[in-house]
Amino acid sequence: MNKKIMGLAVAAALVVGLVGSGTWAYFSDTEQSTDNSLCAGTLDLNIDGGNTASNTFSVTDVAPGDSGNGNNVLANVGSLNGELDVEFSAITNTGGTSGEYGDGSGDLGGVAEIAVYLDVDQSGTWTDGDIGLKSDGTTYNHPTALDYDTIDNYDSESWDAVETMAASAADDFVALWRVPTSAGNNIQGDCVSFDVTFILEQADAD
Repeated sequence: MNKKIMGLAVAAALVVGLVGSGTWAYFSDTEQSTDNSLCAGTLDLNIDGGNTASNTFSVTDVAPGDSGNGNNVLANVGSLNGELDVEFSAITNTGGTSGEYGDGSGDLGGVAEIAVYLDVDQSGTWTDGDIGLKSDGTTYNHPTALDYDTIDNYDSESWDAVETMAASAADDFVALWRVPTSAGNNIQGDCVSFDVTFILEQADAD
């Protein structure tokens, strides 16, 4: 075989060798991560079964020695845990203007007393686990006796992170009121009013 033919044969062998090496395959295995998504949860605080304002109590013609109570049902109907804040508005006193004692001074808020608490187990009474809200912005628990103070002393007070409400949890906000027998004639015809705001905030992650 002459050198020219031998050279062609070697070249052909190299080409065949290169083509053959391209058909070899290593082991492999393929998997997938599918349907990846990110969805936000919800915080939704209901009061008395809805999302509109509701009063806790509204009473007329009270007199010294009278007492009573009112409540609202607070429910976290969202999907996330939330911290409950409670805020009182400024207290508004309106003085009576008719009758012998209608001097327009507005004394009722400085005499009438309230005690407010969260009835966590919704038992209808002040029991273990319930959370009292003092007029100085602090909280306390049963078995401490309910802490009454004049309505005026709750003016613009707030309580931060009173409790953590789990999704689907519910409890009652309760306000007990009383007019001392020593109130006197100056409250005749007077009115006192205020708002209470409940705020559910995202609970801090641990």
